[in-house]
Formats: sequence, structure tokens, C-alpha cells
Amino acid sequence: MNGYDFDKTIYKGDCFIDFYFFCLLRRPFLIIMLPFQLLFMLFTFYNRKYIKQSFAIYLLILPSKQYLVKEFWNVKIAKIQKWYLAQRKPDDVIISASPRFILEEIARRLHVKTLICTEMNMHTGYIKGKNCWGEEKVNRFRQNFSDLTLESFYSDSKSDLPMMKISKVGYLVKKHSIEKIL
Repeated sequence: MNGYDFDKTIYKGDCFIDFYFFCLLRRPFLIIMLPFQLLFMLFTFYNRKYIKQSFAIYLLILPSKQYLVKEFWNVKIAKIQKWYLAQRKPDDVIISASPRFILEEIARRLHVKTLICTEMNMHTGYIKGKNCWGEEKVNRFRQNFSDLTLESFYSDSKSDLPMMKISKVGYLVKKHSIEKIL
């Protein structure tokens, strides 16, 4: 079983940010939420969970969310890395800080059965529990697979070193290269 970070690893970009701009282009009225997003983000004191929740307040007024998620992936599926498509396996695990409501559709399309990610309410932007980032990824993985060791874990960020340490091999993915680091 291999594990993969999603954003900037098997997806070229950050799907949480890309989804926002995708929605903004199709629902320009969302721009009215920008002052609130910026104001709330200023008072989150660099807590990733609260920054993400503050940014996601546009979801409060976004209609047709499920439709937009499907349309988003109709367009953005082209941003899935070809190297991943060539090596994917049925038991792959995606472990990401991005919200489940965005990732579920692409996981279904990629036939990924196990998705571990941030549990954000798609209607309010509220995050249940912790943001799935850093050491929290290991905690969530262990909740699902207790003592299992991954064959390999791929990520674009050293914040995923905790996941790499519970894997036989860790790979750092940069734009055009994959480097074994553990």
C-alpha cells in the first residue's frame, strides 16, 4: 500500500484554492465575502485550522456546491500527475489537508478507496476535529490502519516527514522530479 499527499504532489496545485477561484469565476457574487475572509484570517494567529475555516466562509452563500465540485473535477482532472496515474494501485491511500467534500469526487474517479483528509462541512466551512496536516496525518492514518507500514509515501513537503517515517520509503515530489529522501 502506497500513501500520497494530494496537493502539489499528485495534483498540480492546491485544490482548495483552485476550487475557490473556480467558484468565484462561475459565481462572481462571492467576491462580497472577501473582506470578511481577510478580516477573519487576520485574527486566526496563524492557526492552520482557523485560517482554513476563515477562508471557507464563502461556502455559507455558495449555491449548488455538489454540482460545482463535479464540474470542478471535470475540468481539473487534467491536473492529476501522469506519473501517479501510471503507478496507482487499488489500495492507494490519499492523505491530505484538503477538505473531504472536494476530494471525494476525485478519489472516486481515481478509484481510490481510502481517503484521509480534513473534515470540513461543505455548507459552513467548519472543520470537525483537527486539520489533517503534519503529525495529524499519522494520527488519522493510525485510526484507520493501526500498525500498518506503508510501502512508500509521496509528498511535496517536508511537513509530511512524519508520514514518511512510518513508511518503508519516503519520496519528495517536486515539479519534474521525485527524489527518495527516506
